[in-house]
Amino acid sequence: MDRRHFLQAAVASGAMATGLRTYANQAFPSRPVTMVVAYAPGGGTDTLTRALAPPLSRILGQSVVVENKPGASEIIASSHIVGASPDGYALLVCSVPHVTNPSLRKLPYDTVNDFSAVCLAAQSPFVLVVKPDSPIKSLDDLVRKAKAEKLSFASSGTGTADHLSTELFSYMTGISMTHAPYKGTGPGLVDVMGGHVDVYFANIVGAAPLVKSEKLRAIAVTTANRSSLMPELPTVQEFVGKPFDVSAWTGILAPAKTPPDVLQSLSKAIGQALQEDSVKSVMATYGAEIVANNPAEFQRFIVNEVNKWAEVIQAADIKV
Repeated sequence: MDRRHFLQAAVASGAMATGLRTYANQAFPSRPVTMVVAYAPGGGTDTLTRALAPPLSRILGQSVVVENKPGASEIIASSHIVGASPDGYALLVCSVPHVTNPSLRKLPYDTVNDFSAVCLAAQSPFVLVVKPDSPIKSLDDLVRKAKAEKLSFASSGTGTADHLSTELFSYMTGISMTHAPYKGTGPGLVDVMGGHVDVYFANIVGAAPLVKSEKLRAIAVTTANRSSLMPELPTVQEFVGKPFDVSAWTGILAPAKTPPDVLQSLSKAIGQALQEDSVKSVMATYGAEIVANNPAEFQRFIVNEVNKWAEVIQAADIKV
């Protein structure tokens, strides 16, 4: 083959390869996408995912199937996704345990390296509550009282996000309180109302109706920004004067080695779906704020959260 024909063949080959890549990008998705929720039907993560699925399906032009695989603090669902093909058709909908598990449990996968970040969809704060006649009326009151006497705090279980948010607050303010773990948010709130436990950094969804009916007093929220559900409350960050951002968040991951263009397509589509009025309405019910960041930003978030909670868990000597 002479030089002229060789160059023509090379150009044609390159054009064909480019065309195939473009076709592949346009072809995603060419079949239904499954979103595996790490929780049982009916909870906040499941409800948000099911609200997200119809508009996401319309945007992607393919069915979006929601599948629940609860249990073992997200490990069952996460293990399923790790074993899935890295093509964007199987996604994990996860929350805080994804980043706390590495410091609490032996895992059959690597939390950071066995997943590809897609998008942090939303987050909602925890709110510090006490009984209405408690002498604790501010975070300053709490710290001073905790340094003078032994206080107790409720959680929905050892190693849960509300437990760890309290441990982080204690760690940053130099106080120590006795942990009273419960089997869920409800029983803990009941015992705070009854005066059996002093304080609770509770999920804002469960606490808000009780605060509104004046059965509990709210003190502060745990996210970096104030909550749209309770905008009058200060943040813990305002009190401690340094970064403090703890939330019940919902994020979407894919198996490791999922192509970057597929991750970007999914992230963009999810971001668009989150802006739908039907999705916003559900999020408002849960006091959740839209985040909708990109894969790189969510990956940094995951790494930072893993490191942050590892330090807190080690300092508080938390065992599951």
